[in-house]
Amino acid sequence: MMKLGLLMVLVASVSLAFGEGEEVIFPGTKPNDEWWSNAMIYQVYPRSFKDSDGDGIGDLKGITQQLDYFVDLGVDVVWINPIFKSPMDNMGFDVENHTVIDPMFGTMEDFEELVAEVKKRDLKLIIDFVPNRSSYKCEWFSKSIKREGKYGDYYIWHDALNQDQADNETFTPTPPNNWLSVFGGSAWSWNAERKQFYLHQYTDREPDLNHRNPEVNKEFLNIMKFWMDKGVDGFRFSSLGRLFVNETFPDEPKRSGHDDWPIYLTLNHIYSVDQPEVIDRIIEWRKFMDDYSKKNNLRPKLFAAEAQYHICVYSLRFYYGYANNPGAQVPFNYHLMIQVRRTDLAFSVERAIKFWFEVVSANNTPSWVMENQDMDRISSIYGPEAVQVFTALKLALPGVDITYYGSEIGMENTYVRPDQIKDSYNSSGKRSIKSRDFARSPMQWNDKPNAGFTKAKTPWLPVNPNYFKLNVETQKQIPTSNYNFFKKMSGLRKTDTMKYGDLSSYNITETVYIIKRSLPGHETYLVVMNFGSEVETVVLSKVVGGLRDELYVYLGSENSAHSGGDIVSTTSASDRTLVLKPLSVVVLTDGVVKVTSSAANSHKRFNSLAITGLLSVLSLTMFRIGSNIN
Repeated sequence: MMKLGLLMVLVASVSLAFGEGEEVIFPGTKPNDEWWSNAMIYQVYPRSFKDSDGDGIGDLKGITQQLDYFVDLGVDVVWINPIFKSPMDNMGFDVENHTVIDPMFGTMEDFEELVAEVKKRDLKLIIDFVPNRSSYKCEWFSKSIKREGKYGDYYIWHDALNQDQADNETFTPTPPNNWLSVFGGSAWSWNAERKQFYLHQYTDREPDLNHRNPEVNKEFLNIMKFWMDKGVDGFRFSSLGRLFVNETFPDEPKRSGHDDWPIYLTLNHIYSVDQPEVIDRIIEWRKFMDDYSKKNNLRPKLFAAEAQYHICVYSLRFYYGYANNPGAQVPFNYHLMIQVRRTDLAFSVERAIKFWFEVVSANNTPSWVMENQDMDRISSIYGPEAVQVFTALKLALPGVDITYYGSEIGMENTYVRPDQIKDSYNSSGKRSIKSRDFARSPMQWNDKPNAGFTKAKTPWLPVNPNYFKLNVETQKQIPTSNYNFFKKMSGLRKTDTMKYGDLSSYNITETVYIIKRSLPGHETYLVVMNFGSEVETVVLSKVVGGLRDELYVYLGSENSAHSGGDIVSTTSASDRTLVLKPLSVVVLTDGVVKVTSSAANSHKRFNSLAITGLLSVLSLTMFRIGSNIN
């Protein structure tokens, strides 16, 4: 079994149930109290977060100005998407120089100021790291084209299949194989100067680096050290699954039922993604980061790993490494983002969660992603009423939460006119009106012009016109808002129950889904969700064993008609039986809710259980002891 090294462990359990009485238990152990093990990571898309200089584009100083926002929200880690020098053909993921700040975002002095201010607030800062490719404008690529010294083999070059005809006037080079770019079309482009093809698994302006060349690996070790010397607390490694390809370059098999070649998903990418060498390199880089931390007497740095969306958990689990050779602490888990279906929400949510725990060792920390810069926002997929349901869901799960900027207030996709599009690559590999910009609109801070994002007349992307009512400043004043709901759930994650407690889940109907978090000697929490379009009445004792006759409401969604301190009966139909409105959620506890008298303070505080309550919870939770995942 894979472990995360010599960590203190706590025996607990993960129990998932499909319908009443049917349970699957996953025994095991869990890591305890590493700084990242229950962290909330907030993803900042820097162009869109806050503009400090009035040019319409978000920047580093803008992030620094808003650091207290993260503290108020309960965030632990600020993660910033690429800020390196780039021609921005792929919005900064096409890196020209990995150790230079792009002037669009500011200066290295601005970055150093950000690091210093982050540390003052006891936050952590991680940055993106893009090792599998570079921009075509990178100096390495220019030298590689010319075959200059060690740089000649820095990229993946290959002769044409018909290279023997290269001297003919009518020569049309044939790619080495059928590999495809993520954006569609061949993954190979011909370079007339070098007279060879180069591999690019993304755009043709992003050549893939040759990580079989030890000199390339040395470059990236030096880059890691550079940023760790600057004070970052870790990295989110982008596209790790594409670090290596099969060096014999065979054709990839076609996936059955897909006839729309050359679209990326028409092939089964068994030779260009997740080759065995990937795990070895992850382990090597993790050791490099750990050795750096020990040498400098620092807390461990965070290795967060992005895998491609299509990668199965069976492959992703190996990103964690092994007992004596740890890999990434936090591989990003996209199952809640890509496997949940609107047509059967409760079942698909349960399946995504269950699948993770069945495959990944209980010694490893799970992570949960529901939005990012490439995908639709939750409010635009499932409706604005679903925002608080999904907030409760993902913040109630054990492990690491990754929150995309603006999701805490329920930001929606923004319509971008064809003439306003900045990033319009799609799966056909051509510029089109189908864009990823819809989920990257500027952060909505207040109801002032451009939502307080910029003083410029025109921001880099249009602000969603709903900013006059959907913004941070307004939501802070509304106790039932998305912002305050998120903030209360983030506070709940600091409790011992949420950090270390057992997880049980119950998919009791086609629309009602329950998560239970419990820990002997502490409060138990139930998150009861209605994903359906009808009102549902739930007699909890018929579904969840060992509950008290009455539970208290910790938090109810805005549309739930339940408020903190309300009492819910678990045993029979009565005027206190839990009734769930469509797309609503209620968080219940057997602790005691203390409602503050000040209307301005909408938070509900919990007293610890009395001795009798402790004994009751202890006895009722013992039957589910097993593996808990942190």
